[in-house]
Amino acid sequence: MIRINLLPSKPKKDLFKHDIYMFFCLLLLAIFVFAGIYYYNVQEIKKRNTMIEKTKKEIQSIQHIYREYLAMEQEKKEIQRRIKAIDSIKEGRALAARTLYDISGIVKDNVWIKSFKKMSDKFELEGRSLENESISDLVEAISKIPYIRNVELKSVNVATEDGITVKSFTIYGDISL
Repeated sequence: MIRINLLPSKPKKDLFKHDIYMFFCLLLLAIFVFAGIYYYNVQEIKKRNTMIEKTKKEIQSIQHIYREYLAMEQEKKEIQRRIKAIDSIKEGRALAARTLYDISGIVKDNVWIKSFKKMSDKFELEGRSLENESISDLVEAISKIPYIRNVELKSVNVATEDGITVKSFTIYGDISL
């Protein structure tokens, strides 16, 4: 069997030219797309850089306000520290006055208070008495004051003052409101 092709054959040359033409068109299109993307990125970078410069200028223009703010914050901390110190002094002052008032009400005739020292949340009371019983009554009465705790009689010594034999005592304890 013999085969005969009666259809005209197309030359292969035209197909090759068409492929080259399509290749260059697509290449040119790709170059334009990449050039457009590149141009867009360059413009975006310029815009961002101008925004950065503008922001830096704004920061420089308000730098003095920031320094004033920091100075005010420092002054605020100093004022708060002073207020806290004043409040602690007021608290301690009221407590010491209240303690002296309460102790003056419980001291008997033959007991004399020589000194009262308050150190933060502790106190020391020194005094003189003619009898040991008056000292023990004073310690018991002080321990019943609600804001005084852990009352201890530290020492009792016999001393002679102006020719009179007296007992010198020291009382310690915790004090807080």
